[in-house]
Amino acid sequence: MFMDHVAIGKVHNHASEENMEILPLWKQAISGIEIMDVEKDLFTEEHSHYIVIHDPLKIKFPKSREELNKRFCAQVGASVVSYIHQEGNMHYVRGLMAENDARVYSILPYTSFDRIEEARFPKSNMEARKMQAFKEILPLLHGKNILDVGCGVGTLTIKIATVNTDALVHGIDLQESLMEQCRLNSQIEGVNNTKFVAASAYELPFQQGYFDSITCFFMLHHLEDVPRALKDIRRVLKPGGEVFAAEPIDHFHDVQRYPEDWKKLFLDAGYNIEIYEKDKLSYIRASISDAKAQ
Repeated sequence: MFMDHVAIGKVHNHASEENMEILPLWKQAISGIEIMDVEKDLFTEEHSHYIVIHDPLKIKFPKSREELNKRFCAQVGASVVSYIHQEGNMHYVRGLMAENDARVYSILPYTSFDRIEEARFPKSNMEARKMQAFKEILPLLHGKNILDVGCGVGTLTIKIATVNTDALVHGIDLQESLMEQCRLNSQIEGVNNTKFVAASAYELPFQQGYFDSITCFFMLHHLEDVPRALKDIRRVLKPGGEVFAAEPIDHFHDVQRYPEDWKKLFLDAGYNIEIYEKDKLSYIRASISDAKAQ
């Protein structure tokens, strides 16, 4: 067992037993690996990807996701990571499925991806669709202040900030540990025009009429009280500002909503709205006029 071996490094991130349950998000998260007392270079410019053997996750996934248990929650965890750069004895990588302070036992170059069927990281069709929606919405964003509601580990928030360099891009999600991870990701990516705050979509900690653009990518269907969230999102939107949302039609929690359902929710919340369906997604572009602004 690797647990009997001497660790060669330690993980530094903001992953916890609680927030690692959202495992697909962590494929884009950045972690530091602090190497201890190892003379040889474990990372080189020759390889872009590595296998990292580390302590297993403490959580267990349901039987429907047994491949995750095999890969990350057994006697050891095995992550395929992409290498970013080195700062002293700290090496930064993307995609490490290990909690903060986890021990690292081995690091090996990886030149092919997941040939063992049962060990594959499950492909998320939803993530691919979210990225497609993001590509369509990104060119429409504008203004000095932009808000990404339900930002997860900040992947899309940071991409928005990279494109909108003159804007301050805020990201919010519920857990402070996720926001700490967002800040680490942004720091290592060298993106300085971001700000991450732990907050609820029902009670946004911003003044009235602050944002020029607000995004909600695949997150509104997770909410128990969508009208309440839309009302507070409207509160922090400038007159003439816009909300951009994308929601899957064939993936939902409790209530399945079609474009006409989203249209009614936004109209009832006081928005002007344009909506269309594409590739089983509802694309929403909403605004408020001066007369409707609170």
